[in-house]
Amino acid sequence: MNSTTCVRTLKQKNTSTILMNLRQEMKNAGIGIYVVFSDDEHGSEYTQSYDKRRDWITGFRGSAGIAVISLRTAALWTDSRYFTQAEEELDCANWLLMRNENENVPKVITWLVTEASETNWSVGITPVFTTGLWWFSANNALREIGRQLQSVDDLVGRIWPSNERPKESQQSIFKHDLEYTGENITQKLNRTTTELKRLDVSATIISALDEIAWQFNLRGTDIPYNPFFKSYAIIYTDYNIRQPKLFVNLAQINSSIESMGVSLLDYSTFWSDLNATVNDPTIRKLWVSSQVSHAILSSIPDHKLLLPLLNSPIERVKAQKNSVERKGMKICQIRDGIARIKHIGWIEQQLNNGKSINESESIDRLIFYLKQQDKFQYPSFETISASGDRAAVIHYSPTRATARSITKDKIYLLDAGSQYLDCTTDITRTHHFGTPKDLEKRAYTRVLQGVLEIANAIFPKGTYGRSLDYLGRMYLYRDGMTFGHGTGHGIGHFLGVHEGPQSIAFEYNQFEEALVDGMFISDEPGFYKPDDFGIRIENDMEVILANKSPYNNKQFLRFNTITLVPYERSLIDVTLLSKVQLNAINQYHAKVAKILKPLLNNDEAALNALHSRTKPINRPSVITKTSELNNRALSIIVSSKLMTFIFIVLLLH
Repeated sequence: MNSTTCVRTLKQKNTSTILMNLRQEMKNAGIGIYVVFSDDEHGSEYTQSYDKRRDWITGFRGSAGIAVISLRTAALWTDSRYFTQAEEELDCANWLLMRNENENVPKVITWLVTEASETNWSVGITPVFTTGLWWFSANNALREIGRQLQSVDDLVGRIWPSNERPKESQQSIFKHDLEYTGENITQKLNRTTTELKRLDVSATIISALDEIAWQFNLRGTDIPYNPFFKSYAIIYTDYNIRQPKLFVNLAQINSSIESMGVSLLDYSTFWSDLNATVNDPTIRKLWVSSQVSHAILSSIPDHKLLLPLLNSPIERVKAQKNSVERKGMKICQIRDGIARIKHIGWIEQQLNNGKSINESESIDRLIFYLKQQDKFQYPSFETISASGDRAAVIHYSPTRATARSITKDKIYLLDAGSQYLDCTTDITRTHHFGTPKDLEKRAYTRVLQGVLEIANAIFPKGTYGRSLDYLGRMYLYRDGMTFGHGTGHGIGHFLGVHEGPQSIAFEYNQFEEALVDGMFISDEPGFYKPDDFGIRIENDMEVILANKSPYNNKQFLRFNTITLVPYERSLIDVTLLSKVQLNAINQYHAKVAKILKPLLNNDEAALNALHSRTKPINRPSVITKTSELNNRALSIIVSSKLMTFIFIVLLLH
């Protein structure tokens, strides 16, 4: 057990009563161990307040974590992005913090098996909140000791007082106009059902909210930071005969949506319709994603289930953006770039005038500038605004009560993204407004070299992102540095800031798919020195066609960096850069300056920030002097050796 000494703080919620009530419900259900996931019924990365069951019972607010409660203990598993946050927020008097991947920390399933074997308690899970794959893995492990998982209702929902629990979202669903989507619903159905026909499938069940929003050109506001609405869908291969079914809260539908050629049904009727579809003799095979809930997966008999499980057919076609989506993804980066450089200029101006700014105030000001941009809706995730050693906390987000001042003598990391009607963005820059330390400069430059190497990669069609991950780390490795998160993730189009099936990461993922023309992906190496500083640089990139091989006509691909925010000049150690890397930085900065300068509307602070960061970087003269000294030293050595040789020859004669 990887726990620290418990020092309770004001940020920690007292969960004693919650655990007492939950354990009573567990006894009533006939189980002694209960697993609570972060997910809602749709496996959403972010959940509305109504669905934050794990947050409520633990006090930990991070987006990733699994809670396991037994009649004798309670433990929370989370990954390295959230270790510090969990230490601050988790009720340490009642909960053990299990730091995933740390030495001697068991996996969740291993813990379940140990608890079950030592106590004879049954393990219960609410099947609608866990994936079928996770259920299968845990059940197989338990069968080794003669046990199996028990399906139970939402026990947290039973004890969560209605006067404390937030209400479910009731906001209207709205159309995403054709000027942004580039394809109407019928065209998208043609793309989706082509995938179904390819594998001779009769229908697909869709539960992922981003896929449903994309498929039907609809958006909502049920989920924080994401334009989604709670829904399920059933799409038939012969959709011209059998209309697709969309299950939503009908109170969120307005008249403009009712006439779109889709059967609109109440969200609560999905399960009865799923049962009818499964038992329909004309339905031969059903395609469901590997990420659907166990409740859905267990409803489909094996002989009707497309096996092995694959990614959703929508996920694949959605990831490859059409020409209109691609244009939007690139144009809106100009707006984000304007807001970011205005924000940088404002910070510098405030600090130079001796005014104090804290991490939360910085976020407020950034949003102020973003709201000035056309088509901006809201942030695409909770902004990471971290000063000093807090930048070493990968997913740190400040609270107003504890926000730290941004100063000239410390690193400031800002990871922020936006939702626009025509795109989604995710950009990280690490700043320093004074004189950085040598180690900070070295780490920043090593991270930047990784960014540049990935951006400059050319690779054959069929390449997986994991094959490129090393490029983002190889310069860090030279200094014994690395980072614990992925190097890149897919990005949606006014959808999720994280989407698959593409990624760049060192871990093998059986559901990762190869990079293809039209995908968008982030490029974000980093380095984090605990209790000191953190560095991350993140650009958004488009996958585009490169050359074809003159030998076998093989198509090659490359990246087009679309982010338009300069790097932090003061943090770049030029002596570490190759000539190619230095040229790449200067060319990028020239492009950023050319595009943004005319759009900054005489904002002097922004123009100063832009100019200071984008003016050409030259190799310092010390390098030339060093080279001259080396050449002179070499001449002296050669001359000395020559004189020795001549002296020996004379002696021999």
